[in-house]
Amino acid sequence: MRVLRTISALAIVLVSITDMNAQNNNPLLGAWEAEYEEKNEKSYVTYEFRNENGKLNCYTTYIKDDKGHGEKHESLAIKDVTFKGREGNGKYKFTYEGKEYEVKAMLKLENSHTLRIRYSAWGYSDNETWKRLK
Repeated sequence: MRVLRTISALAIVLVSITDMNAQNNNPLLGAWEAEYEEKNEKSYVTYEFRNENGKLNCYTTYIKDDKGHGEKHESLAIKDVTFKGREGNGKYKFTYEGKEYEVKAMLKLENSHTLRIRYSAWGYSDNETWKRLK
């Protein structure tokens, strides 16, 4: 009986380590950058996927203009990200006219350096291309 308990405990530890390694090896973890254009002005936003208490979230971390002027900016961009294989989803957060909104976002990893984010709000769909930063 003691041997069975030891084997069971060892199995639980191995499963926990495997789960932890899977989360740490998530291909989304790290920094990404997206380019946006509005009224003929470009801006660049840096995002970072982080594993927090077993949940994957994405934060806006830096915003700069096309002249290179920028500032740090820390805010939650996509929460409750689930990702398996090369696809997943989450809740994309944004502010419009002073109000905060959340919409469902679809994530697709095209390759190790390109991530596509798709979402729709009020009948308007958007696709963003994020590039991995080194």
